Amino acid sequence: MPSIPRCWRFIIVLSTVAAVLAGGSGAYYRWAYPYGSSHSCDKALMFAFGDYARDHGGAYPAGEATPEASLSLLYPRYVDAEVIRGKTVPTQVVQSILDRGERLGPDTCGWHYVAGLRSDDDPRLALCWDKVGLRHFGERLSDGGHFVIFVNPTHVEYIEGAKWAEFLEEQKKLHEERKEKMAKNG
Repeated sequence: MPSIPRCWRFIIVLSTVAAVLAGGSGAYYRWAYPYGSSHSCDKALMFAFGDYARDHGGAYPAGEATPEASLSLLYPRYVDAEVIRGKTVPTQVVQSILDRGERLGPDTCGWHYVAGLRSDDDPRLALCWDKVGLRHFGERLSDGGHFVIFVNPTHVEYIEGAKWAEFLEEQKKLHEERKEKMAKNG
């Protein structure tokens, strides 16, 4: 059996290494960006909430059938489909719904939105967060945390995965306190 020339062996080895690296980087990308890359920016949404509240006497979007439908009220004046979709729903799906004049629902919006809050509510109340918990460009967070948008002054904070259950429990208590305060004030 004839031997393979040295230059061909080098080319074969180099090609094999390149193929393995390409496959590995593709697998890493699919792991790191489980819904693909996005630019559904937390801070753009935060600014949109602030603008909406200023234009609506301190109220954030509310009054629709679901929180996600209420969040749809930000479109098109305050945000575009890329931002309002969240980081998990394809832009084309959201744009199609909005173009038909319909509102988003739980399956067509990647944001967890708390409807009915106002800019003069307790600033510890969370207004919105990504349902899955992804970074700015849609990459997976290593510890299971979430970036959270809070009421006035609207700002974004990162809540670590280890503190997420505690955060949710605190939110329940804050909402109960808000309910009691509103009942007392009539």
